[in-house]
Amino acid sequence: MTNRKSTKRALLGSVMAMVLCLAMLVGATFAWFTDTASTGVNKIQAGNLDVQLVDENGNSLEGKTLEFKKAANAAEGEAVLWEPGCTYELPAVYVKNNGKLALKYKVAITGINGSAKLNEVIDWTINDADLSADHSLSAGATSEALTIKGHMKESAGNEYMNESIDGIAITVYATQDTVESDSFTNQYDKNATYPVANVTELKEALTNGGVVAVTEDIQTNNSEDTAAARIVISQPTTLNLEKKIITPDNMGNNNTNFCALIIDADTTINAGKDGGIDTGVNGGYGVNVRKGAAVTINDGYYYGGGTAVQVQKGTLIINGGTFACEPYSNPTYGYNFLINCVDKAYKNGTAKAIIQGGTFINFDPSNCTAEGAGTNFVADGYKVVSQTQTNGDVWYTVVKG
Repeated sequence: MTNRKSTKRALLGSVMAMVLCLAMLVGATFAWFTDTASTGVNKIQAGNLDVQLVDENGNSLEGKTLEFKKAANAAEGEAVLWEPGCTYELPAVYVKNNGKLALKYKVAITGINGSAKLNEVIDWTINDADLSADHSLSAGATSEALTIKGHMKESAGNEYMNESIDGIAITVYATQDTVESDSFTNQYDKNATYPVANVTELKEALTNGGVVAVTEDIQTNNSEDTAAARIVISQPTTLNLEKKIITPDNMGNNNTNFCALIIDADTTINAGKDGGIDTGVNGGYGVNVRKGAAVTINDGYYYGGGTAVQVQKGTLIINGGTFACEPYSNPTYGYNFLINCVDKAYKNGTAKAIIQGGTFINFDPSNCTAEGAGTNFVADGYKVVSQTQTNGDVWYTVVKG
């Protein structure tokens, strides 16, 4: 009996040991050997664009005034007077790339005051080539000497006599060039665009879409009451307004071309403190949204004749900015159409305004009486805070609340 018991105990102990081993083995199948290894990554450094105009000695020309040169044999003190057929040139300038990135650039004549009409008959060239031609410059390099010439067309008639232009400036517009490579190619910035220099470039850029930058005030010439004179965004666009688009006075008299900017495609407007739209005296609307476009406005100043922004068909989202208008002479209307949706489209839901920020002068966006008393354009989660100014204007600011 004793031997049997001992044998049973031994067998039982062996079975238990096997079960325990199996349990441990099963547990082991869910374990992995682990270890860690790491290495440092060098810092992320953004490149920069930094372009400068300098003279032949490398001195900055910022804030300096260049004088048109007379011929070597000209009489001392002879005035520079423009007449058909004449050509005047400026002292040579150089473009210096102070940045870390290769760039492409073009030169423009900007800042024209006085008679824009006179400028129509002056052909500008740089080193006897088209002024708008592209040039490339590697990081740290300086361009060849650039000589800018103005030639008054022989066809200029008597209507240009006694006209004058002042405030002329030479402006270099620079953007990234397709030189540096990322991990794949050097083509990642092939679509980098220049800031627009004039109304012609602005109209072309907004027709093509993409990123469009306005870095100098652009005085438009779209006073004609025609569809062709309109400035239209017709492709998806990001419009960066560091400065303003300024339209001629009296566009409020027009029936066809009655606003500064028509938006027919999805658009985001990012504006700096000096950027926005100004339609002047008796001006047209600032912005008109059409064709179902989704438009987002982030900051800036927008001034229109009677209406700063109208939604004909589409969705307007305002996240910030200041909005003002020249009031309608009819006191019933006054400032009531500062932000406006066309009535029928608003009622059927195809025109919407969603306001999440911004300041509205003499217009309460939570009570848009033009769409009916109590109509609220302010988004859920936001409220209006009003403040009366010393001149009697009431500023309505939309804040979270």
